[in-house]
Amino acid sequence: MTSNLKYWYLHEHKLFRNLSISEIDALCILKRFKKSKKNEIIDLPFSEKDRVYFLKHGAIKLIKINEDGDELVIDILQKGDLFGDLNLEKNPDNNDFFQVVSDEAIICTFFRENLEEVMQKKPDFALNYIKFIGFNFKKIQNSYKNILFRDAKTRLLLLLNMIIEKENVQHSKFVLPNYLTQKDIAQLICTTRQTIISLFKELDQEGILHYSQKEIIIQDIQKLKNIAENVK
Repeated sequence: MTSNLKYWYLHEHKLFRNLSISEIDALCILKRFKKSKKNEIIDLPFSEKDRVYFLKHGAIKLIKINEDGDELVIDILQKGDLFGDLNLEKNPDNNDFFQVVSDEAIICTFFRENLEEVMQKKPDFALNYIKFIGFNFKKIQNSYKNILFRDAKTRLLLLLNMIIEKENVQHSKFVLPNYLTQKDIAQLICTTRQTIISLFKELDQEGILHYSQKEIIIQDIQKLKNIAENVK
């Protein structure tokens, strides 16, 4: 993959827009972006150096193994998301791993120390990075707030709205590939699978969406957005 193409890929992300081709090239340590297929566990390369990952295409889910050995879905990552060691602090080993849930995922990776070097040379980039981390931390805080103080139906609508916003949908209707199981969704909003089944039936009757094993058809995006905005 050429430097120009790598530059274009990362340049799509607003965080990297002010970096030059040479600066982007200094970040990327792979000659090609890694492609992974659906259900594949992403093999994050072992290294003594911490890495940061950029999701160019697709969707992946972050899974944590709890003390009982059960898998819990912690988050869903979409196109444009960064993940890995983002806070510039050394993290201890954990039991997190990533699994591809879309048909395909394309990921770029670079060393965190290279990121720090670029930040030292580009104060404006460093500032944007701090803002980016702060925004994501705030998003996590809001997620916990929604879990604690909202009912299950509202939490489900907020989750769907978040996914739609990241897809930058411009139409009144949207077909979302159903890459999350009912159990995944239940874990993401801290409820039960049976509750999710009941909520999808209820939302179908209200004309907001239609759920099937292959896709979730959001029949009225504006109605869903209005509900989400009224609880923020």
